[in-house]
Amino acid sequence: MAQSTNGIPSTGNVVNSITRQALYEPFNLQVARGQIYGHSILSLFGYNANIQSSTATTSIPLWENATAYTYPTTATTMTVVSTSASDVCNMLIQGLDANFNPVSETIKVNGTTGVTTVKSYLRINNLTLVTPPSGYLTNQGVITVKQSSNIVAQINVGIGKNQAAIYTVPAGYSFYLDSVNISTDNAYTGTPLYYNVQAINNLTGVELTILQQPFTALFNIDRNSNPFAYAEKTDLQWQISAPGAGSALQIGIVVCGKVILNG
Repeated sequence: MAQSTNGIPSTGNVVNSITRQALYEPFNLQVARGQIYGHSILSLFGYNANIQSSTATTSIPLWENATAYTYPTTATTMTVVSTSASDVCNMLIQGLDANFNPVSETIKVNGTTGVTTVKSYLRINNLTLVTPPSGYLTNQGVITVKQSSNIVAQINVGIGKNQAAIYTVPAGYSFYLDSVNISTDNAYTGTPLYYNVQAINNLTGVELTILQQPFTALFNIDRNSNPFAYAEKTDLQWQISAPGAGSALQIGIVVCGKVILNG
């Protein structure tokens, strides 16, 4: 039998597994490995440590700010800036253009001096640190992407990636929701928290609240056997309201599903 070092098996005299050879493996793993045309895994991680009655009397998305989120009305260039002069680093911006088609670029952040994107964005779906500031492993300030004064994406200090339960489905694709998991430090005082999903269809102009669900501290949805479909060009927000929360709550959410090419 081959020996292993630090949990990594040696390759001497070992037959390759069928998983490594891709002769057979679970479909979800194939999608995650990019082996299925027109399919990709979407995982959203939202977090906020200041959800309370004063900030979430009505529903707000779980993102970096305990406020409502305002979508840009037109595709424009964005300004990227940090609150720390140390943040001279490279960020990957992934979003959608005026026609809801995917668009992205890597931009060099210049600390507290704003930098303008080369491309125009109607939506920002993801913001990720790809090269850290010199001498550091991650961002040292709060990095924001703004359209004028409106924050459309944000990375908090030391996180390296935006954590927002906000997503817009690209043109020509559909999003199939598999699961949602929410955890909080809420201590039940007689008034629950409320979870809901806001879906704005930019083809029809209709806004729907897909689900309204009271819960105390934990909330889970498993749709793997029956995924819930969201159409192209739909703005999605996974939201929380906490009308009875007396103090700041920490709430995190994980949303998982697949983005699949239509047709």
